[in-house]
Amino acid sequence: MSMTFTSPSAGRSVTPTFGGSLDANVVLRLLLNDVPDQHAAAVALLERADAPFVVSDFAIIEVVFALCRHYEFSRAAAAEAIEGLMSLTQIDCNRVLFKLALPFFTDHPKLSFEDCCLATHAELSNATPLWTFDRKLAGQAQSTRLVPI
Repeated sequence: MSMTFTSPSAGRSVTPTFGGSLDANVVLRLLLNDVPDQHAAAVALLERADAPFVVSDFAIIEVVFALCRHYEFSRAAAAEAIEGLMSLTQIDCNRVLFKLALPFFTDHPKLSFEDCCLATHAELSNATPLWTFDRKLAGQAQSTRLVPI
């Protein structure tokens, strides 16, 4: 699937150019430097790229899960790591979503990052309420409602 956009200044369709997409494992190696040869390869990939790399919402959610669950990062430390990633010009990701979802995640320790992203996405998409069966989510996110049973 190829996406095209109309350039407002030129009035013609343009296709964004990317250096590719990054898997969560590549992002983790960039952030952690726990496997030195893979960290060096990931850094070299970014440094020699002519265009930014896409990091999907799914990959970032997976990275936060791994940082918290497997590497025992605090929520604040995981958020700081993702904010650092988003500050890189070589990274193209959904900055609007994550700039709102990360503080929500750090402020609500009972909610998963996935749930924080879902609630934030619903608000950004003007598609509220987010209907759920998850009582924790409904109790902590103003934009959610429990599905009646």
